[in-house]
Amino acid sequence: MKKHKGKIQTGIVIGIFSVIIIACLISIFSRLYAENKEKEEFRQLAEVVTEETTEATIEEIIKKPNLFKVSDCENDVGDKSPVSYTTCYEPHSISELVSMNSECFGWISISGTKINYPVMHTPSNPQKYLNKNFYGEYSFSGTPFLDARCSADSTNLIIYGHHMNNGTMFADLCNYTDYSYFSEHPTVVLETKDGVFAYSVFSVIKVKSDDDWYRFKTVGTEKSYNSRIEYAKEKSILRSADFNALNLLRIQSG
Repeated sequence: MKKHKGKIQTGIVIGIFSVIIIACLISIFSRLYAENKEKEEFRQLAEVVTEETTEATIEEIIKKPNLFKVSDCENDVGDKSPVSYTTCYEPHSISELVSMNSECFGWISISGTKINYPVMHTPSNPQKYLNKNFYGEYSFSGTPFLDARCSADSTNLIIYGHHMNNGTMFADLCNYTDYSYFSEHPTVVLETKDGVFAYSVFSVIKVKSDDDWYRFKTVGTEKSYNSRIEYAKEKSILRSADFNALNLLRIQSG
């Protein structure tokens, strides 16, 4: 009798574990299916808004943004004008993106990587696109978004994006810890309604969300700006030797 009872209990335990394993497998495959579907949706969106170009015109002269809008007591930096910079990128129709979703801020891309996405901006609902796609529907991947404290006029821009296990969204940022990758992908292109801007990758740092690096959104004076740059250099895993202190864009993967 005891043996029979023991077999029943063992059977029940095995049955429970089987159900749990099956449920986990269903959840995993469902997640993988959803992530791949979301990847395809972004590809289709990019295809729709990518403007037609020829090989000869895909290399454009674009501007490096001049972030200094104020002067300190020692150096007058207000007169510096944006410099021309040549890089390769696929231009996207920002006006079309905005017509499809008015909460779209622009498009971010890094040539030679999988980073090629719209950037959203919802100051009144800061993390709205943390788990929503471009169309506002639930999404594991979410959509990259601009920090709510920033605006088009900000002298620093902070853009957030998930690190997805399937290599999409901002997962490629982790590759920047490898020097060859860092050297081969030196430029981030941000397209907005105000134009196209190139940002040089000058530093790779890994910090916690409560780090001082996330507490500022404006450059202030050149002196305070330089102190931030020195902080970034100090924390750097890798950094460029020829950083020219003209621009600053922070992209966060998490």
